[in-house]
Amino acid sequence: MIALWCAAVPLIGLGLLGFAPFRGRAALAVLLAATGVEAALAAGLAWQHVPGETAYALGHYLVLDASSILFLALISVVFLGVAIYVRHRLAVGLLPGAFEGFVARSLIFFASCVLAVLSNHLLAMWVFLELGTFAIAPLIFYARGATALQASWKYLLFSVIGLGLNLVGLLCLARAIGGAHGHHEVTFFIDDLQHLATLGDPKWWKLGLALMVFGLGTKLGLAPMYAWLPDAYDESPASVTTMLSAVQFNCVLLALFREISLFRSFDADLIIDELLVMGTLSIAVATLHIVKATNYKRLIAYASINHAGTIALGLSMGKAAGYGVVIYVVSNAVVKAMLFMTSGNLNAHYGTKQMSALRGVIRTMPFNGWVFMLGAFALLGFAPFGSFLGEMIMLSNMVERTYLPVFFFTGFALTIILVASGRSLFPMIWGDSPDAPARVPDSFGSIAANVFYVAVLLSLGVYTPAPLAALFREVGATLGGR
Repeated sequence: MIALWCAAVPLIGLGLLGFAPFRGRAALAVLLAATGVEAALAAGLAWQHVPGETAYALGHYLVLDASSILFLALISVVFLGVAIYVRHRLAVGLLPGAFEGFVARSLIFFASCVLAVLSNHLLAMWVFLELGTFAIAPLIFYARGATALQASWKYLLFSVIGLGLNLVGLLCLARAIGGAHGHHEVTFFIDDLQHLATLGDPKWWKLGLALMVFGLGTKLGLAPMYAWLPDAYDESPASVTTMLSAVQFNCVLLALFREISLFRSFDADLIIDELLVMGTLSIAVATLHIVKATNYKRLIAYASINHAGTIALGLSMGKAAGYGVVIYVVSNAVVKAMLFMTSGNLNAHYGTKQMSALRGVIRTMPFNGWVFMLGAFALLGFAPFGSFLGEMIMLSNMVERTYLPVFFFTGFALTIILVASGRSLFPMIWGDSPDAPARVPDSFGSIAANVFYVAVLLSLGVYTPAPLAALFREVGATLGGR
């Protein structure tokens, strides 16, 4: 029953927009209420989850297990911050356009993400990821302009290609399964796939598995299919960038988690090699672009590619690195949300995204400056943030499994990223400004979402409550396959 409520809340919010009392500015209250209720439900599920317990609903199409509960809580908490931020930005006129259109598309996107996370059916999950793609693409173009339109179309093109490859992979898998059992009845239910002893003709399921991983990697922004990500993240309003980087990213990542946990035991080498190549290429690409970045929002976008690459490397290590991967994923979702929303506040005040034009942000906009500084430290993997612990676990497992070339490359690349990011961001935060701009008071509406995120981030880094730590371990254990 609780799974049905989780699935229904954003749909109920969307339905309320059709009634006159909930139009105009009241639509913002609907968005905030729907995301708040969803976040409360998801947080309660995460806190009360019993290890190993799984519940189904809607004819087994919806599932509440450790993975779906963790990612539902993560995207709901992040989206609640987005709703708080959007309410302020739209209410004070900092985002142009109609309230209802933005809120409606946001709720469609949120509903599709929730349903994708709760799906116990790989094909249904694919459908909801595709729906979310079409819902958010117009929001990338929300601020208008030729470059925003180009970024929106590029995002849509790469997303359709990536999810299309994933679909072809699923069909190849279905062909293999049908051949293995001598009939044409094929299942895409995750709980049924867990019990398959064979996948049939290797040439079909190996091709399918390779396409599935590569397709989802494209959607995650992994190299070589990463070109859409910097433009989409840079051109989108800050709230939309957060939806892309910290909500949709994690829905796609859960799909990858599901597929790896189902099929890793059939051909671990194929998955390891593909993830290692995509992860290493992504870190290399991100490093090269971060070194020459001049735009703070684009720098964070390339750092997101680096994070995706690091996650891919962690996933290639299997169950041993699973706990580190999960901590890293959760921590970086909150960090990206903090940084992109703070970037929106900085751009609104300074009117530019060029790092050279900003100096002494921490004195001009104190709260935003401090948040940006904390986010930068977490982004670069400093202790005590969760990203530091996650990276250390993954790197240590590279050594234990004798992936020494990958370990040395990753360490070298992370060092360059640390130096290059610090060289660009720290003068922007602490540097002296020749104009000595007057201090700008941080209105509560503009900082409320980041107050929320900072509290979550520090709690993850300093102390993880026992129920959440157990949930992290249970999800991490699934990444080694069956």
